[in-house]
Amino acid sequence: MRYLFLFFLWISHTSRSQDIAWEIAGIVFDEAGKALPSAAVYINNTSIGASTDKSGKFRITVPARYKKVELIASFVGYKPEVKHLLAAPGRTANVVFKLDINNVILEVVITGKRDKHWKRKWRIFQNGLLGDSPLARQCRILNPESITLNLDEQTGRVTAISDQPVLIENLALGYRVSFQMSKFESDGKKTFLSGYKFFESALLEDPDKKKKQVRNRDTAFKDSFRNFLVSLSRRKLDSYGFEIFTMKMTREFYLTKIPLQGEVASGNFAPVSADSICIFDQDKGHFILHSKYPLIVFQRKHYSSTSVFSDYPFKYSQIVLPNQYCTFTENGWLIAPNGITIHDAWASEGFAELLPIDYLPPGSDTVIPSIALIEYSGKVKWDTPAETKLPDVEIQQTVLDKEGLLQPDYKQDRAFVTPDYTLTITESDRSGSIFDLLKRIPGLRVTYNEKSNEYRVHFVENNTNISADSNFDNTVALMLDNVFYSGAGTVVPMLNSINVSDLKSISAVRYGNSAGFGSRGGNGTLIVETKK
Repeated sequence: MRYLFLFFLWISHTSRSQDIAWEIAGIVFDEAGKALPSAAVYINNTSIGASTDKSGKFRITVPARYKKVELIASFVGYKPEVKHLLAAPGRTANVVFKLDINNVILEVVITGKRDKHWKRKWRIFQNGLLGDSPLARQCRILNPESITLNLDEQTGRVTAISDQPVLIENLALGYRVSFQMSKFESDGKKTFLSGYKFFESALLEDPDKKKKQVRNRDTAFKDSFRNFLVSLSRRKLDSYGFEIFTMKMTREFYLTKIPLQGEVASGNFAPVSADSICIFDQDKGHFILHSKYPLIVFQRKHYSSTSVFSDYPFKYSQIVLPNQYCTFTENGWLIAPNGITIHDAWASEGFAELLPIDYLPPGSDTVIPSIALIEYSGKVKWDTPAETKLPDVEIQQTVLDKEGLLQPDYKQDRAFVTPDYTLTITESDRSGSIFDLLKRIPGLRVTYNEKSNEYRVHFVENNTNISADSNFDNTVALMLDNVFYSGAGTVVPMLNSINVSDLKSISAVRYGNSAGFGSRGGNGTLIVETKK
């Protein structure tokens, strides 16, 4: 009986330790060893943080549910420093930050901010950062003078850099956001951004206006990509109003709506369950969303008159996983996006709809349910090879593509498309890479840039723009196992992920035949089949 009592005592102590908040304490120095007062120290993507005192010291209390955190220290004119910490229940984690001067920012010459292209650049930047939903009209950037914008007139792409965190006031949701921007690129359709974010609550005092802000927060969360990931991890797609299909081929439609049922009947679309595309990695403590085909997610609680599908008038978004998987946390935050591209409805999301990780919707549990509550039965095998490793990526490194995959363009009819060249694969080819194989296709140029560690693949006849710079994208399109991809950011990573030993056939379509794949096949198309 004594041993039984001790056993229960140990269990009780263990349970309580899981619910104990923990603390982080430390100090922030500059590169000369001088303490930095008023430096910001916060947990990335949350409203949990503090400022350093006159001695450069800080202390932060972390809720028990956060087992791992990404702690950021930043100060104007210095490079932010990041530390990854594990929870220490009942103890204090002590850290020391040493910030270096941001020489990259200092070397930027602040000129031409109001040149002839300024309005165009600002419109693309603001739309890419804040999004283009109705809530974006209630957001404003408080320090636009700190932002330098550059425009590539040839590609229409805007890049941005700031010598201090970008401050965003979101009156719709009642937040003031500090965004330490590490990268921003947008052409008005595709937006890439990454950086560190800290949220401060700024709810209005007026009761009615405050109630509206709280209501907007709830709506923004329910409609978000993050909520989709949460429902996926909890296996509650139906109750959250989501329905998922895989798409074997993304098609372009000519000014007409099509029935979803027809796509399902043809085998192009296939309904999938949460279990078939999402697993939990117990060793690493995160979830894995995986699919070799693009996914289309319908939000069944939201009617949309603009839906492409005549029998499915709901909002939808499309997800492309060029490396076949991404990883995320239990509360829907991407850890390693791994090149994920999001199209359509969720591509319109920006800071106007962005909520901190520690946001809890009304009516939810005080503590976000632990991943341990989700049923899991041993190791689960999935399509991506076991040797695949997560690349070094910046947090929240995703691409938002407003253009989408399903566009009113040309009809696509592959029945009339015949390859111009078919490559013979021999046993001796198995020891090389797929890029070595592609070099044998007549007219296809494959080059490698050692500085950027990137390949370029295009037909020489398609490089008609003689003055095109290195950013000009004439990359050949790719039809991989009946799934169509286009653009260097998607095609090259997909090619790079293919093992030669898995190849069944490679053929190339060029000249006029590529029009059979629609406008996105204008640079020629590689048709690759693997052994399934």
